[in-house]
Amino acid sequence: MFLAEFHVTVASLTRELALVSVSGELDLYTAERVKCGIDEADAVGADTVVIDLSEISFIDSTALGVLVQETKRLEGRGHSLVLVTNDPRTQRVLEVTGLDRVLLTYATLHDALADLVPGHASAAGG
Repeated sequence: MFLAEFHVTVASLTRELALVSVSGELDLYTAERVKCGIDEADAVGADTVVIDLSEISFIDSTALGVLVQETKRLEGRGHSLVLVTNDPRTQRVLEVTGLDRVLLTYATLHDALADLVPGHASAAGG
């Protein structure tokens, strides 16, 4: 069975917004790398860290714990963490655990940016 290689990429989108893109399996073995990506995004001074989970194939409880922990840490400093996923499996995990009520989630990166970046929707023509 082929397992997609795990990747975390961090990008500063605006002064206030950083993006952490994750692909592969998000689990016990990779959760620390996501935490490091969130720390890196936060270190550039972004008020909001967007975690794009669109390319993950799996998420486990350890990874969910990291996302909750990082959300609380950022919120304690007046910052925020939001997720992007439209994968039905990931959405179902968030619903079953009740984390869909704790973690702000958007279906697409476009939706997140339209809501988080002033003027993004009008600049994109929609």
